[in-house]
Amino acid sequence: MKSFALVAAGALLALSAPAFAAAPECAANASLDTRVAAVLAKTDRPADQTANDANRQSEVRFVVAHIKPGDHVLDLGAGRGYSTMILSAAVCDGSVDSQNPEEWDVKFKEGPARQALAAARHNIHLLTVDFDKVPAPKPAYDAIFVGTIYHDTYNVPGHDAMAVDKGLYNALKPGGIVILTDHKTADGKGATETSTLHRIEKATVVADFKAAGFELAEDSDALANPADDHSLKVFDPAVRGHTDRMALVFRKPK
Repeated sequence: MKSFALVAAGALLALSAPAFAAAPECAANASLDTRVAAVLAKTDRPADQTANDANRQSEVRFVVAHIKPGDHVLDLGAGRGYSTMILSAAVCDGSVDSQNPEEWDVKFKEGPARQALAAARHNIHLLTVDFDKVPAPKPAYDAIFVGTIYHDTYNVPGHDAMAVDKGLYNALKPGGIVILTDHKTADGKGATETSTLHRIEKATVVADFKAAGFELAEDSDALANPADDHSLKVFDPAVRGHTDRMALVFRKPK
């Protein structure tokens, strides 16, 4: 009887493990090309997500390059969960906390979409909390992804950049990283266009994170687009999906 119980428990664990945990792209020697292709090819991804792949493939590549199998990751401002699903596959047997402020889930009706993702993949956990109140988890995060939403934190009444960034700092393990992408605005504009054009100046972002104790580990042009003159709202059809974006990695010192 005891032997049967052990076998049954083992079978249950096997069934509850992510289907991609033992996939080739999760091997230690898997190439970046293999990993990116695999996370995009998952057949359980909703159609409204796969429709965005053409515009977001460069961002996916940048993010996956900095994520390891087994990582514990926070997806800050996950929206309807495009990046949450990407991260969920990239961490393999790791886990992803998908965060939205409660207002986003209610006002933009994003709650049901996120709940469906968490039901589809057991390594996705939902976190509904304000940007400046992200709790420090145990174990601490290996990485945090802030995908084109940092400017939105400036649009929250009573915004405090230090409170937001220091909260992320405290939630990371020593040596952990923040991977950040966002729409660039013109030099000298700072945070004056976060609610109009939905853009922010890179220098402002870097200054915020450095003030919170982070080190700038990487400043990549992977998402740059010189044809974008920074004058249009990011939702304008002329630039939507093709804005000039910063691609930064900040590290918490060890």
